[in-house]
Amino acid sequence: MTGNGGGFVHTTSRMERYHSAEQEDPQQPSPTKYQRRPALGRWVAFLILLLTVAVGLRLTLFNANYVAGVVSRSTTGEKVMANVNSDLDDLGVSGDPVTAAVIQPYLEQGIAQLYGQSATTPDSSALSTAITTQAQTLGVTASATLVNKIANQAQKRAVAAFKTPAMQTVGWKIQRAQRLDFWLLVATLLLLVVTTIYALGVHHFFGSLGPGLTLGGFMGAIVGVVGFLVAPAVVTATTTTLTSLLTSVIRSGLGVIIFAGAAEFVIGLVVLLGHRTFRKS
Repeated sequence: MTGNGGGFVHTTSRMERYHSAEQEDPQQPSPTKYQRRPALGRWVAFLILLLTVAVGLRLTLFNANYVAGVVSRSTTGEKVMANVNSDLDDLGVSGDPVTAAVIQPYLEQGIAQLYGQSATTPDSSALSTAITTQAQTLGVTASATLVNKIANQAQKRAVAAFKTPAMQTVGWKIQRAQRLDFWLLVATLLLLVVTTIYALGVHHFFGSLGPGLTLGGFMGAIVGVVGFLVAPAVVTATTTTLTSLLTSVIRSGLGVIIFAGAAEFVIGLVVLLGHRTFRKS
């Protein structure tokens, strides 16, 4: 009995050791816990802010075509239009056919020269169409010679409007600001490239992109709103007309920056929501 009992106990203990060894699972590595990097998100937000401002200014305040559109609806543009329409009236075509859209290409040439940029010959097709249509309405013929004469006159008047001493002073300041904006844009793009490589290396690209766009867009919109409100008090020029013109151009550009910042804020929220949803799933 004792021997059998001892043998039974011995057999059982051996089986227990066998089963216990069989049931041991290899140790699984614990999943890596997601690490938040708020500092990286704030740094991306700062870069987004700089990029929004730099690109916004380059596309608006430092863009001759954009500025020409704003100037064409200002007192300066209206004065150039009135002079060109007066020239047409002297040649027998009345009714003021030259509008803001027609005079804009000529204003763009004057602004480009003011900015120190190469100016191309303005497209006179819109002016030619406006003159020809108005002449037909009046029952007169607008010859090609007349159209070319008015086109040359419009070009001279538009360029002359930006060759005053006050305009030249503003132009030099804008050229300096253009250079600063260019180097700011280059530096920001380089930093964004380096930051993107780092974020990909630490597997935190979307984790920093969402907060960066949200906070950066919000700050960009705030900067635009503040600038829009204080522009009339800050902008000063030698004449009231020039001060009003500069304020209108700056406010128009800041309006674009405000819109861009708001769009980045919304996109950032979408990226944040998507990142959190996929991370939890």
